[in-house]
Parts: sequence; structure tokens; C-alpha cells
Amino acid sequence: MDENTILTDLRRLFVKHLVIAAALIVIAYTIRYFYAPDYGFSNNRFFSVLLSTLAAAFAIAIPIFYRTYFISKHKDLKHIPTELFFNFEKNILNIILITPYLLAVSILLNMSERTQILITLFVLYAIYFYFPTKKKLRFEMKIFRIKAD
Repeated sequence: MDENTILTDLRRLFVKHLVIAAALIVIAYTIRYFYAPDYGFSNNRFFSVLLSTLAAAFAIAIPIFYRTYFISKHKDLKHIPTELFFNFEKNILNIILITPYLLAVSILLNMSERTQILITLFVLYAIYFYFPTKKKLRFEMKIFRIKAD
């Protein structure tokens, strides 16, 4: 698996998740606009804190822990196989791209604006920081001692 194939596959996965999440966000806004039941979550601090914490966990904390786990698990290898690295990158993207789905849930449940703004900031951070670029991929391959096939 060469560098361009990895980059293309990661971008395809990234865009697929974002398109689905964006569609769910539009559907959630449409449901809230035309059919606006009050689930009682708009003023519930417990669920606001829960969703915000989950968004922070999926955007920041869990990827850091997963990266640390991957590094410590494979620290004895001189070269990490490309397929293993590709699976690691896919898993990181799958983890961080749960955050936009949490935004759709917060919109659907009519959470407070503060909660939705905070989750939106975590979504933007995750999208910006983890978007697969050639420069980032080369840097990560160098750090993890990947020999491109």
C-alpha cells in the first residue's frame, strides 16, 4: 500500500462520514423546525454536560489515548507494517468523526445553544486537526517508521 492509496482511502472515509453527519444535521434541523416536540432536554444540565463531555472525549481525549496505546504496543518494532498503520489511521478517523453525530443528536434533542456551540467547536477542531493531508501523512509515517510499499 503506497502513500497515495492510503491518503485517498483516508480522505474517502473522512468525506463519507462528514456527508452522512451533515445530512443528519440537516434532517435534525428540519425536524426541529417543522415538528418541534419538547423532550425536556433544553434546560437539563446533566444531558448538556454529558453530550459536551462525550464530544470532547471523541474529539480530543480518546484519539490521544488511542495514539498512545498504539505507540506503546508497537514500540519494539523497527518498522510498523503499512497495513497496521492504515488501520490505525482509519480507527482514529472513525473515533473523531463520531463528534458530528453528537451535534446532530444535540440539535434533535433541542439542547441549549451553549451546548450546541461547544459541540460545534469540538467538531470543527476534529475536522481541522485530523483531516488527512499529504504533509501530515508523511510526517506520521516518518514518526511511526513506516516503509511505504
